[in-house]
Amino acid sequence: MNTYTFESGTKSKILITFVIGVLILLLGIGLNMGKGDKTSNHNVTHQAEAKDPGHDAHGGHNADAHGHDSHEQPITLKAKLLANFYSLFIFAFYIALAALFFISATTITWGGWHIQIQKIPLAMTRNIFVFLFILFLCFFFFKHDLFEWTHEYLYDKNAETYDPILAFKRDYLNMPRFWAFFIIQVLAAGGMSFLWWRNMDKQDTNPSLKLFSQSRVYSAVTIVLIAFVISTFATWDWTMSVQPHWYSTMWPWYTMASGAVTMFSIVILIILHLKSKGLLARVNENHMHDIGILMFAVSIFWTYLYFDQYMLIWYGNIPEETIFFLKRRTWDTYGFIFHLTVVVNFLLPLLILMTRKAKRTPKVLAIMAVIIILGHWMDFYLMVGPPLVPSGGFGLISLGALLIVGSLFTFVTLASLAKVKDLESSTHPYVKESYNHHI
Repeated sequence: MNTYTFESGTKSKILITFVIGVLILLLGIGLNMGKGDKTSNHNVTHQAEAKDPGHDAHGGHNADAHGHDSHEQPITLKAKLLANFYSLFIFAFYIALAALFFISATTITWGGWHIQIQKIPLAMTRNIFVFLFILFLCFFFFKHDLFEWTHEYLYDKNAETYDPILAFKRDYLNMPRFWAFFIIQVLAAGGMSFLWWRNMDKQDTNPSLKLFSQSRVYSAVTIVLIAFVISTFATWDWTMSVQPHWYSTMWPWYTMASGAVTMFSIVILIILHLKSKGLLARVNENHMHDIGILMFAVSIFWTYLYFDQYMLIWYGNIPEETIFFLKRRTWDTYGFIFHLTVVVNFLLPLLILMTRKAKRTPKVLAIMAVIIILGHWMDFYLMVGPPLVPSGGFGLISLGALLIVGSLFTFVTLASLAKVKDLESSTHPYVKESYNHHI
């Protein structure tokens, strides 16, 4: 048997998880109803001092001159819901985008070890279409809630609400440019996902060296598009501009690394699920070891970016940059999960996945996969949550949202995997290399 059947029992488990997520979400909403929260930084008037913002000795803008770069207003339940779901929608998109990158990178480098499992990341790429559509709805209906820079009153030089920093950035931070780039990202990500799916489908039914050569062309184009068009501008537009005074040259790398290590973790879990169904019989501990190496390596790379970004911001001491950490390090708001992400996303992968035995033990890999997924879920929330909900919005609502969005991602992935004609890619020119893989 070389095809996956999306059984009713698996669908029921996903549905139950979805329902549990809804119930937890409703419980979180109930507990948050009527709470007197603190303040947020969107949709309201600047304080009067924002009209004459201070500058520090280095020439940087003094963010503290108007409340740590915030335009204050009472935080609403809507803001908490939006922060949690929006961060998860972006998280899911980046996981799917990383899957597309993985297929392309391994193909263009003549990879053979992964051939039997390449349909798993291929199925994950179908989520690109789903979450691009959901993100479109977010941008269309909630742009003013998500992006402070969309408010016209910030650009009136005669008003107290005038923001000179955002006015300086307006050539880039404007909605016509935003929507133009969004269309480009949809066409690029969606188009390459479609072409890859069609190419592999043809290789399953009517294989040829021409199709393999075509896939290498797709690889080159996909890598360039993801690196220079999709990931870079999506990161700037969708996450960095949520806190528009702040900037980081490492942000696209950081975001992609977080999505990539999560993608490898999900691949591990799906492999174990398929093997429990009697599939992928020739996928062994050597293949699992390689994925474990990637989980370990990308976790270390993520840590490098995490520390490097912190070091450069600390060294530069420019308030527009330091506000990123000021919003996240406070213990009565996000300090706990901010520091916890370092433990979960760096120390645990380092200490547990360092050994050869751990990377060849399915139970250890499965446990670490779940830990990494949870760790980078928190990481993605920290990317956009604190600017939208400065007083803290991570809790039951977050868990409920995770189960809901996670159920959707899992359903789309497994439903897509069930449409694959040849799960092991047995007609691929390099499949024997995958069968005989040993490290």
